[in-house]
Amino acid sequence: MALDPDIRSMLDHLAREQAAQQVDVTLDGSRRSYRNQYREMSRSPEKPVTEDIVRLGGGDDVSLHLYKPADVAGPLPVILYLHGGGFVLGDAETYALQSARIATECGALVVFVEYRLSPEHPFPAAVEDALAAVEWVLAKAADHGGDPACFVLMGDSAGANLSIALMRHYRWQKLFRAVCLLYPLVDTRPYLGLAPPSDSDREFAVGYYLEFAETEYFAKAYLPDLAMATDARVSPVLATDLGGLSPVLFFAAENDVLRDQGRAFAEQLETAGNAVRYRCFEGLIHNFMQHAGISKASDAAFLEVCAAVRAALESRGM
Repeated sequence: MALDPDIRSMLDHLAREQAAQQVDVTLDGSRRSYRNQYREMSRSPEKPVTEDIVRLGGGDDVSLHLYKPADVAGPLPVILYLHGGGFVLGDAETYALQSARIATECGALVVFVEYRLSPEHPFPAAVEDALAAVEWVLAKAADHGGDPACFVLMGDSAGANLSIALMRHYRWQKLFRAVCLLYPLVDTRPYLGLAPPSDSDREFAVGYYLEFAETEYFAKAYLPDLAMATDARVSPVLATDLGGLSPVLFFAAENDVLRDQGRAFAEQLETAGNAVRYRCFEGLIHNFMQHAGISKASDAAFLEVCAAVRAALESRGM
């Protein structure tokens, strides 16, 4: 299927903009550009939201940003959100509008994890911060109007990779009503020259927002030691303990370098006996949740994702 016309227009605009301007390729410049683009393309919530910040403590001062619908009383279900950006980009400010909108659409307390980023803090720092965030939800979410007994894990791209690590770590506790994986990274090896690229890696390598060269940069920044790529917390396609996991809501994009490895991993999860609901959105690209403000098709996908998460929060089944 052809690209969604709104997405095609956005990609063409970005290409013209990059050709006409000198791009700031410093790390700070890349983070600033990602933050600005994400906010410009996001759609604001239609209802008021309250915000709060909690520090997890420790020398690195990892923070949790809490978003709660202002017009909903009583204990709310909890969504722990782990953001994308290749473990290098992204923060609470980048995702603020999206986080607030997820809170209103799902009727939930969204706990956004501002984990430590690479290359300053390579693997396993982000995994450690994600684990600490889960423990905070279990111990403290009730103090902020959340119900940790009604808990969904949600992450996009690199954040979905972290979500899988958490799902595996807590497999026996059955903490999560569901785990929502948005276009996840599940195998870093192709981007380090340790495994062949997939068909989607080749087909969408250039010009489809997330480019193959970017995935190479992100992987090298996250993994200073290439041997780390075989750790199942980094490349969960290599995990041998995929049975007995929480129900999975798996959302992919047709025009995405990560599409094929994600589809293969969804099949692994199903083969291992897990409940998996897989959906690949035609015409969309990586990070479609970001594009809800500029693409009607992306906005419809955003709402479909939120509806699935809300249904999971309201029922113990899929």
